[in-house]
Amino acid sequence: METIAAPAPEPQSQAPINHFGRITGALFSPKATFADIAQRPSWVAPFLLLCALALVVSGLLGQKTDWRSFFERQMSQNSRLDQMPQQQKDQMLENQVKWAPKVSYVFGIVFTAGLVLFLALVYWGAFNLFNGAGLRYRTAFGITCHAFVPILISSVLAIIILLLKARGDVDPEHFLVTNVGAFLPEDASHWLQVLGQSLDLFWIWTLILVAIGFGAANPKKIKPGTAYGTVFGLWLLWVLVRTGLAAL
Repeated sequence: METIAAPAPEPQSQAPINHFGRITGALFSPKATFADIAQRPSWVAPFLLLCALALVVSGLLGQKTDWRSFFERQMSQNSRLDQMPQQQKDQMLENQVKWAPKVSYVFGIVFTAGLVLFLALVYWGAFNLFNGAGLRYRTAFGITCHAFVPILISSVLAIIILLLKARGDVDPEHFLVTNVGAFLPEDASHWLQVLGQSLDLFWIWTLILVAIGFGAANPKKIKPGTAYGTVFGLWLLWVLVRTGLAAL
């Protein structure tokens, strides 16, 4: 008597990762998390968190920074202002001190939102053009937003530090000591300071997640070496251009 084998059960598809799980998963299991994001793109939760924390950080910076001392130091390091009449320099300083606290609120959120949108556009175009990845911009934007999770961590640390600092005891450029520029002497050349600021722990962590994310979105077309080469190659090009302009 013949026995009929029971059909093998169909493999169950993995349950989608919720918004909170994607944010934490980008840190602890990035490959699986970004593969899930590529299948079902989302961006609202990390994007809103980035903007909200950027607004808080910029607001605290506006309140805790002694802008007059900051701009006086900046002007003293700018040799191009040596030939400017003192009255004109004083007027420039007063305008900077007046507007800096107000501009800092807007700059923080606009810069953060614009940076994420721009980087998503750059890497979306690069991987589609050079690797034929066939990704939609929504997918690229979702990957980029979740890759910015290390910036969420740095923003939380920045808020804690700024709350503990007294007014006037904050350097807007180095209040969070996570880049090489924070360890350079004050009289270091401008191009060296710009280069040092580019070598930031949280930013490099973010770029690593960007590479993992785009690699997971289309592993057949985007190999790990290609992903890291594209992401860090474009970043290195930007650093060289920025440093070169500072040297000039």
